Amino acid sequence: MKTFLLKFILSAIMFSVTSLAGIAAIMLRRKLNRLAEVQNRRTEWILTLLSCFAGGVFMGTCFLDIFPHINEHYAHFRKEANWSTEFPLPEFIICLGFFLVYLLEELILKVFAPQTEKRKRCRTISRHLGNIDGKDSSLSICSKPDCVMNSIKNNNEIDIQQVTQTLKHCSSCLDMLTHEVVIDKYLNEESKTTDLLKSLTFAFAISFHSVLEGFALGVQDNSAGILTLFISLIIHKSIEAFSVGLQINKSGNNSLIIVGSLILAYALMTPIGSIIGDFITNLEINELPKEGIIIGLESLAAGTFIYVTFLEVLAQERANDHSNLLQLAAIFIGFL
Repeated sequence: MKTFLLKFILSAIMFSVTSLAGIAAIMLRRKLNRLAEVQNRRTEWILTLLSCFAGGVFMGTCFLDIFPHINEHYAHFRKEANWSTEFPLPEFIICLGFFLVYLLEELILKVFAPQTEKRKRCRTISRHLGNIDGKDSSLSICSKPDCVMNSIKNNNEIDIQQVTQTLKHCSSCLDMLTHEVVIDKYLNEESKTTDLLKSLTFAFAISFHSVLEGFALGVQDNSAGILTLFISLIIHKSIEAFSVGLQINKSGNNSLIIVGSLILAYALMTPIGSIIGDFITNLEINELPKEGIIIGLESLAAGTFIYVTFLEVLAQERANDHSNLLQLAAIFIGFL
C-alpha cells in the first residue's frame, strides 16, 4: 500500500508537469503561427527548427532509450526461458508496430478525410499563381485537356457568372459547376480535417509509448527504484511533452480545445500505465509470460516511434525549402 500511494502521488505530479509542458508548447506554436502572418520567413525558420528539434528528441528516445531497454529485457527473457532461437523477434515486432501505425493512418484518412476526387466527374485544381496587377489569380483545370479557364478573383471571391460563361462550351462541367469551382475556404476545410486526423494518429502512437513508460514505473516494487525511475521519467517526459505539443499543433488549424484535449489525454497515459503495471505486478501469474507480454508491447511502441520520427516529423521538415544543415543541427541537439 505504501508503494502504491507513492506511485499515485508521483503519477499525479508527472501528469501535471507533462500537461504544462505540452500546453506551453501549444501556446508558443500558436503565437509563432500568428507572427508568421507578419514576419513570414523568419517565423517559418523558428517553426521548422522547433519541429526538427522535436524529431531529434523522438529519435533519441527511440534509439537510446527504448531499443536498449527492449534488448536488455529480451536477453533476460531468452535466458530464463532457455530459448536458443536466433530469430530477431523484437526487431520483427518493431517493424509490425511501424506498419500498424502506417496502416492505421491510411485507413483513418481514407475513411474520414474528404474524398473529393471520387465525388467529382470533372476534377478542378486551384493553384495560387501569385499577384497579378494587385489581383490574385487561380487556375481551374477540367479533366478535359481543351477546357482550361483562368479566372481572376479579388478579395478571395470568384465571379461565378464569369466562370459560367467561360465553361459553357464544356457540357460535362455545367451540372457540376457549383462543385467544380474550387474556393480556398473549401480547400482549407479539407486541410483542417486531414490535419486533425494526422494529429489524432500522432497522439495515439505517442500515447501508446507513454502507457508503457508508466507501466515500467508501476512494476517497481521498492521506494528507491520508484524514485530513481521517476526522476529519469519526469525529465524525459517534460522534453517529450513539449515536442509532442509542437507537433500536434504543427499546422495551427486545429482548435485549442482539440489540441489541449489531446495533450491532456497524452499526459494521462503514463499514470494509467503506472496503475496497470502495479495491478499486473500484484497478479499471481508466472513472471516469464508477464515479461514476454511487456517485451512485445514495448517493441510495438518502438515501431510507432520510428513511424512518428521519420515519416511524420523529419521527412516533412526535410521536404521544405529551408537549409538542411541547420535542420540537421536542430535534430542533433534534440537527439542529445
